[in-house]
Amino acid sequence: MTAKSRARGDSTRDALVRTAVEVFGRDGYHATRTRTIAAEADVNQALIGFHFGGKEGLYKAALALVSSGISENMAPLMEAIRAELSDGRDTFPSQAARLRYHLPLVHRVTDAFVAIFTSEESRSWARLILREQQDPSDAFDEFFEQSIGKVLTMFAELIGRAQGSSSTDRQVRLTALTIVGQALIFRAASAGARKFLGHPFGSKDVAAIQAVIRRNVEAMLKAGVAA
Repeated sequence: MTAKSRARGDSTRDALVRTAVEVFGRDGYHATRTRTIAAEADVNQALIGFHFGGKEGLYKAALALVSSGISENMAPLMEAIRAELSDGRDTFPSQAARLRYHLPLVHRVTDAFVAIFTSEESRSWARLILREQQDPSDAFDEFFEQSIGKVLTMFAELIGRAQGSSSTDRQVRLTALTIVGQALIFRAASAGARKFLGHPFGSKDVAAIQAVIRRNVEAMLKAGVAA
């Protein structure tokens, strides 16, 4: 195969996967027809079988693209947070001091969640993730472990450290999920949120959402420490 042929094949494969994310997210796995994806990608339908072996393979490739997108968005921040957490500091004079040290790190993560969930970039892949959450496919476990699970595990570790608890503690994990949910609503229920606010999300709205969630998170974590 020539370099030109490989480049053309890669371009075709990329077009099919990106279109698959849109169509599977919009129509759902069972209602989606491969001919629809091929038509919208402007690609010969037979090439889906050639590149992916069929619909299931294309769906897994679409999930893998979403997974890589999540990693690209969150990996730099996750690495920075891990570096902060591994600096050896695990002794604090009080629980309040522990919380003060970790809160800025928690805020960095929640700010990132809000920025991602309010961005247009997240629209198509978030829709596919939400469908997968409601009706998990055979590919869900692998997808979870490679993407969402990594982010949640890191965030639970951060919450646990802020409260002086284990990241595997059920209450810590419930707290982490609840905090993520505060940001996720602006994607999962974006039409209702925009309607309720009366206009599309602008930069000032994103900053305001981030500020509200910071206040909520601080109150939640202080309550958890007090308990």
